[in-house]
Amino acid sequence: MIHNILFFFFSLIPGAAQMSMGLFKRGVQLMVTTIGAFTLLLSFNTEQLIPVICFPLWFFSFFDGYNIRKQIASGKTVIDEEVYSYDLFLKNKKYLGIGLLVLGLIGLFNTFPSSVIMSLFGVNFQNVYWSLRRSIVPLFLIISGLYLLLKSRKIEAKG
Repeated sequence: MIHNILFFFFSLIPGAAQMSMGLFKRGVQLMVTTIGAFTLLLSFNTEQLIPVICFPLWFFSFFDGYNIRKQIASGKTVIDEEVYSYDLFLKNKKYLGIGLLVLGLIGLFNTFPSSVIMSLFGVNFQNVYWSLRRSIVPLFLIISGLYLLLKSRKIEAKG
């Protein structure tokens, strides 16, 4: 009974249930992906995407933990493998560039309407400062996305 309760609490933390069963690659990947996505979405001023991205990751981790536990209980050998391959992001720079560009544009769009426009009409300098400060990460994403898209076009043109 205590093991079931502990397992339930581990399942509430993305990846912790998998790690408690000895599947560290899978657990760490789920934990880093979920917490990393949450943190990055906050940094990109795209808080409205948290339910769309982080909740499905959390649900997957929760039910994946119970599914693996059920497989282990039935006597099956579960291999510690990653949920997804990093090659999807590393080999195809075009999709990574598009993703960074979209996140950057959304973040930049979310930064300006509330404070810069008001600051341009003379509210105060502090609003301009905070808007520019919040714009650094989205601008970096836009530049990185454009760079990767241009680089992928050059690779496609050569190949």
